[in-house]
Amino acid sequence: MNGSAIVSAMSLTGSRMASLPTVIDAIGEDRFGNQLLSFLAETCGAEHCAVFQFVDDSPTGVFAASLDGTDTARRQADIYIDRQIWRSDPLISEAKRLAGAIEPSLMRLDITSLPDNDLRNIVYGQAQIRERVFLCGGMSGSPVGLSLLRSEEKGAFSLEEIFRLAEVGGTLLSILAKHSGIVGSPPDLSVALTTLDEIEACIARAREALPRREAEVCARILYGISTLGIALSLNIGEETVMTYRKRAYQRLGIGCQRELLLWYVALWSRIRCRGVTKVKQ
Repeated sequence: MNGSAIVSAMSLTGSRMASLPTVIDAIGEDRFGNQLLSFLAETCGAEHCAVFQFVDDSPTGVFAASLDGTDTARRQADIYIDRQIWRSDPLISEAKRLAGAIEPSLMRLDITSLPDNDLRNIVYGQAQIRERVFLCGGMSGSPVGLSLLRSEEKGAFSLEEIFRLAEVGGTLLSILAKHSGIVGSPPDLSVALTTLDEIEACIARAREALPRREAEVCARILYGISTLGIALSLNIGEETVMTYRKRAYQRLGIGCQRELLLWYVALWSRIRCRGVTKVKQ
């Protein structure tokens, strides 16, 4: 009886580990998010995941993915980082305390028990998240963290699923550290500003949602076109160009062309590191 039980357990572990090479093979590529979340869904039933890298004790988003093909994980991760809601996250506080530990840490969080309203309602409540499991560790270089989330519909992670995740925790952190080191390299601004189409496409994905004319003017400013050149390009007057520029700057909370460039670089870098959000089943 004991022998049969051991053989069965080894078979299950082997089956789960069999798909891990596909994750390793995708390190540094856009498909990494797809492969990772597919593996996590098979291993512990995760529906969403987000990977963070800790730089100067602050988490920065590497990528986020949702099993249903929506942008739920990415959108909520952006809110979590951009509004600095992570500062009230007890899991981040615990991760900092355990930084440098040899063994990886695996923590779980019951969303309903959170005292912070923003964390409970805005980050998790709007996405109908029931439970979060957080895997983190101080690997070489900057530590990384992996958030796994389950919806209210699917319910909390089972103990068996947690044990399955723990079995591969150290391996996952090593893989994530390698991927984060590759995609977290400084952005190549020559790519970010190569074409006007590239700039316009990036601005169109900004959360600030600039009106079309304001976005067109900002894109051309970033591309290095003069006020007169923008006016001729869009078939409008120079005064109109300056009006659109002023409105866009007010909407973005900036005051000069340099600040526009900094805003764009941050936007482009964030989009560049988001990865793929749809996972094929």
